Amino acid sequence: MNHTLKALTSIALLVGTAQLAHAHAGFKDSITEGTVATWNAVKITHGCNTNVGGEGNGVPHKDVIAFSAVFPNSATFGDVIMRGSKGGAVVAAVLNTDGTTKTPAVPGFTTGMEDTLTDLSAHLIQAGTTSSGVPLTMGLGLVNTGGTIFANNIPVVNRATGAIRGWQSWSGSSPFNGPALLETSKTSTGADISETGLAPFGIGAFQFKPESCAKTLKIRVAVADWCGKGAASYADPGRVDVWIGSMTTKFNDPATMPNANANPIFWPTITVNRDLLRNPLPGTKAFNPDKGVVVDRSVVGWTTGAKDASGNAVTSAKIACDQTTDYDTVYIEPSNADIDNYLPISPAKYPNGSNGALYWPTPAK
Repeated sequence: MNHTLKALTSIALLVGTAQLAHAHAGFKDSITEGTVATWNAVKITHGCNTNVGGEGNGVPHKDVIAFSAVFPNSATFGDVIMRGSKGGAVVAAVLNTDGTTKTPAVPGFTTGMEDTLTDLSAHLIQAGTTSSGVPLTMGLGLVNTGGTIFANNIPVVNRATGAIRGWQSWSGSSPFNGPALLETSKTSTGADISETGLAPFGIGAFQFKPESCAKTLKIRVAVADWCGKGAASYADPGRVDVWIGSMTTKFNDPATMPNANANPIFWPTITVNRDLLRNPLPGTKAFNPDKGVVVDRSVVGWTTGAKDASGNAVTSAKIACDQTTDYDTVYIEPSNADIDNYLPISPAKYPNGSNGALYWPTPAK
């Protein structure tokens, strides 16, 4: 695994509606398919804001004091949702009449619910079928030193499988001293600042199957940024910003969900891009710079990379991709039940929880 953290990049989200005027929880880097695991980080881009009247309502942001994330890396198909789009479901770039970009594409936003897929086995080498494998092989590791935003971190683990599904972290003195993500400072004009915090993690590699027409994998992650704790905070609409695609049984207060009334819909999303030089789409060809050869998939019967039982190469009958029938983007996201199970911060004794601190919607013990 490459343990070098890339330099923090500044990303501006250009969004056309007042409701989505602020930046959103996201990820430090996109990923290109390959064979090597990489380091990345969740970006907390602003403090909590009551979302009554839309996120851009002018209410000052509160300091972020706790964080939680849940990834769709369950070994159980019922815990994840898989989707696909056939060109156009993702909010795309708007072009000027001369073909130049007027408004860039917006990562993480979608115009609605995409087609639901049974599995991603036709698109990703790391995916399994419903009868023979896990939904998606995605190793996840945490970085608890060297840049993590809060001092107190606990992994969220599926005890049956041992898989790390996400993590929870918070500021304060229990058990370790740590600062909040400061948002209540002001600029010289009196405007809110927007301090960015990073919660680093490691993630496994992904590879697209040669015969798939998918150019992008979108990994949707449930994220919550808390700005209040204690039972008294449970009625405060600015107590937390919950970044998920739709309300769940527990996370059911639209005042805490910047996405509750949003159109387009937003998910914090890790983007995995296909390497179109080394792994061109069916019907195309490209020059592979590693091997110094042209990979030609514009012909009938090109080699898929798979082998049959005798070890002979398998060839593809797919001549070209069709936007009306083939998926160009595939998605995986945690189920509502998984979000309700793993996203709330437990008040149990550390290292199993936050030593009794209550973060909505966690009930008192």
